[in-house]
Amino acid sequence: MKTGRWLLAVFMLACVTFCHAGEPVIIVSDDYEPYTSSKNSGSGVILDIVKQVFDESHIETVFKFYPWKRCEANVAKGNAFAAVPYFKTEERLRKYNFSDPIIYSFNRFFYNKEKFPKGVEWNILEDFRGYTMGCILGYWYMPAFERAGLRTEAVDSDLQNMEKLINRRIDFTILDERTGLWMLREHFPNETGKIGMLDKPESFIQFYLLISRTYPNTARITEQFNNGLRMLKQKGGYRKILQHYNMPEHFAVP
Repeated sequence: MKTGRWLLAVFMLACVTFCHAGEPVIIVSDDYEPYTSSKNSGSGVILDIVKQVFDESHIETVFKFYPWKRCEANVAKGNAFAAVPYFKTEERLRKYNFSDPIIYSFNRFFYNKEKFPKGVEWNILEDFRGYTMGCILGYWYMPAFERAGLRTEAVDSDLQNMEKLINRRIDFTILDERTGLWMLREHFPNETGKIGMLDKPESFIQFYLLISRTYPNTARITEQFNNGLRMLKQKGGYRKILQHYNMPEHFAVP
């Protein structure tokens, strides 16, 4: 009886692997320039890295774009192998796996220079008490903001926060350095002189694939991605992609 169950388990595992073989790996994301973009069926520095890693392993990928919350739901349900880009948090580690790190992110406080012509010096988050912080619910910084007792106003997108910052409806918002600068150039070219970044970054952390625990053959695909990422770095392809997007050297993960 035990042997029969063991053979059945092996057969079912083989079926799952076989059924997935040859099918494209589904990656979900949202627009987060210059890292991810829905233009041209998926582009941006991170999506280009992910695609090239899988291409070198002869694995086809399909990028699908949804709001961030729906991305996470698709990964949790096993409808997608991974979502990108994501930071590691304690809450996420309880529900998802993560790839090896892909690229660094420098997250900075953006502010209106007309409102704060001398900038603002800060050491701890509590230094921002009394100011209004533009935020997005579910983002990595929310638990820390709550613990620090900061006054926050939530919107649906970073673009909305930047617009509110320009119009002096909030005091600060946190954005990845490259994303914030791209957003100003693309959406508010006449307002770039109004907006600055505080010298001290909020964080200097790494972006990962947020990986499903229920997607077919997920452990094997994760291993192939991590191995492929190391090979891409060794061959120089990783640096070439970063250079194509004018990413500074310190954004590269060794």
